[in-house]
Amino acid sequence: MDIEFLKYPIGKPSIDSAAGEERIESSIAVLGRMPNQLMAFAKDMSVEQWDEPYRDGGWTPRQLVHHMADSHMNGFNRQRLAVTAIATPEVPGYSQDTYALLPDYTTDPFLSVILLASLHERWVSFLNGITPAGWEKSYFHMEEKREYTMKESVQMYAWHGQHHLAHIRLVMDRAGIST
Repeated sequence: MDIEFLKYPIGKPSIDSAAGEERIESSIAVLGRMPNQLMAFAKDMSVEQWDEPYRDGGWTPRQLVHHMADSHMNGFNRQRLAVTAIATPEVPGYSQDTYALLPDYTTDPFLSVILLASLHERWVSFLNGITPAGWEKSYFHMEEKREYTMKESVQMYAWHGQHHLAHIRLVMDRAGIST
């Protein structure tokens, strides 16, 4: 299989910096559905499949699920900081590859599946309550050295969840699992 497809099975993110209400609502809906999609995948996976990388040099579904929990907790907090700050807050990055080597990345993946379900319920509630002025707020990502508006950020995290679900789907497809 093409390595670019394996890295980006749904393609690279397409972020509209001038996204309208429909695009934002669609991104929020994607975030709202993601935990149920993940649960549908997770319940059918064997112990062996949780530890099978989706490509050579790629992460395993276990690592992906724990990574999504870390990333989406950071995203939720970054957005809350942006909406509540008087000035554009600076937010740190983190070493995703180093996190993937931490001991908690070997734990039961359902811990992060459950965490994501709770987190996304709160996140969607938060996003649905943002005022038009709140959607104009932003944060500055110190590692990437770029500013993300709320509109860009919600699209990025919606893409991120679907991106990693597609990686898990690759492992399931190899095993002949259909959901």
